[in-house]
Amino acid sequence: MKQKLIEPRLTEYLHRKASRTKTPISGTFELSPLCNMDCKMCYIKMSKEKQESIARLRTKEEWIELAQKAKEKGMLFLLLTGGEPFLVKDFKELYIELHKMGFCISINSNGTMIDEDVIEWLKHYPPMRINMTLYGASDETYERLCNNPKGFTQVTKALSLLKENNIQVKLNCSVTPYNKDDLKEIISFAEEHDLIVQATSYMFPPLRKDETKIGQNDRFTVEDAALYEAYISAYSNGFDRFKEYIESGQLVLYDADDDCGVVEGDHMRCRAGITSFWMTWEGKMLPCGMIPDGGLDPWEVGFDEAWENAKKIVSEITLPVKCAGCGKKDECRACAAMVYTETGTYDKVPQYRCEMTKNYPEACKKVLKELEQQL
Repeated sequence: MKQKLIEPRLTEYLHRKASRTKTPISGTFELSPLCNMDCKMCYIKMSKEKQESIARLRTKEEWIELAQKAKEKGMLFLLLTGGEPFLVKDFKELYIELHKMGFCISINSNGTMIDEDVIEWLKHYPPMRINMTLYGASDETYERLCNNPKGFTQVTKALSLLKENNIQVKLNCSVTPYNKDDLKEIISFAEEHDLIVQATSYMFPPLRKDETKIGQNDRFTVEDAALYEAYISAYSNGFDRFKEYIESGQLVLYDADDDCGVVEGDHMRCRAGITSFWMTWEGKMLPCGMIPDGGLDPWEVGFDEAWENAKKIVSEITLPVKCAGCGKKDECRACAAMVYTETGTYDKVPQYRCEMTKNYPEACKKVLKELEQQL
């Protein structure tokens, strides 16, 4: 089992090459905010009634039209997400059409709707990868966190079907107060099934769903967020490697992307608005799905103008000067989206992430001591 996906060198090379010309080589299509689960910390899920009051869902034909425009501008990698994409009307037809266009497609899914019927067509048009979130190790946990009393049973069935048909799966795990006791079992489950799992105890404030939730979510206290990040590292790496990790003194909150960072006077340093874009379900092209506003509608203004605007958003972002002088900036790795969702601006220090970083070394030592006592 690996804790983190290692990107193929060719993919990294293509992104680096695209960054020189700011070619949108990678795109995300957020097809809908609707989901068959109701996870307490979700940043986007809403009811059908609320969705309809905000905007209509885009049609299969509109997404195909956008994909064609994006392909002409260089898009190769495409992530389909939601909500739950398998819940979307005409998703099968849309996916197959996009697959035939030659994109390297990944799908974000909770896995509960992947059954024999879905596998029957998916195996003929396999995605590059399905990113599946594992929310617990029992149906009881799924009911507590996701309001789905059959979730774990559905997901384990889906994983078996996917594995039988050689479809690559990566597991994600959002660790919260509602599933924390399952963490060790989740990581053991991934190891047993030889799956990559990437877990984090940091939950973004859901500003995309509720603009009043700046710095708020149904999540851990800062101290517990740091503690469970330490448990993630310990359970993923095993005692000996975890001990070596602590002794190295390089205690980094790895859950942020490797190419994110906070540097005085610097702009966002991830791929958002450089080689990648995020299309929201209501029709805004954003550099990043966690940045809540500022995007233009490519169906109205055209792909080129919407992409230029996404790049402009990124070019105008400068992260907090205060963070530049912090000795823990390399351990923290706060990204622009964290800064904005935690504070409502790009000028202020993201206090939750900051305090989480400060608590992390002691949390690691506490977990190590606990594990030593169990030997």
